[in-house]
Amino acid sequence: MVKASTTRDKIVELGRDFVQRLGYHAFKYQLIASELNIKNAAIHHYFPAKEDLGVAVIEKDLADFQLMTRSVKGNPAFEKVHSLLLIYHNYLDEGKNLCIIGACISAFTELPEKMATAAKNYQDAIYNWLIITLKQGLANGEFHFTDDPEDVAALWMAALPGALQASKARGKTYFYQVLNQLSGTLKAGEE
Repeated sequence: MVKASTTRDKIVELGRDFVQRLGYHAFKYQLIASELNIKNAAIHHYFPAKEDLGVAVIEKDLADFQLMTRSVKGNPAFEKVHSLLLIYHNYLDEGKNLCIIGACISAFTELPEKMATAAKNYQDAIYNWLIITLKQGLANGEFHFTDDPEDVAALWMAALPGALQASKARGKTYFYQVLNQLSGTLKAGEE
């Protein structure tokens, strides 16, 4: 993740942080304004509507995901999926009980159209990357599962945000149980 340097970047980073800690509907411009010691009007200068900030938050998270995928591009498939799991470990360690995907999923029917489209595009990017990575792992013998890669990717897409959110009530042990089970899906059918 690249450190925010401009006021706009700092607003987006704080917006993302508050969305991950509180959810989309619970965070307000005032929280960001107080944190940055600026007026709400300064935020509205960059993001006239909350929807505009929401789209920027999703796009920033997607950009960070794409940066991660480029950084592991030549790596074995196992290391690639481990990098995705590490993102979720970091969220948990930072006290965030939602990922941006999870925050969008939980409020999807209430999201403004531009945000819903951005969230769907982000989900598609992760899902498609997982499918490609899972196929790579099968082809080179790293993974041993018999389900379709699309089905395994769908399971991961549901379980990762869910485990993070559920860990708020069930604790870190629960989160790690889910991640261990996800890793186990890659070995299913192994002799």
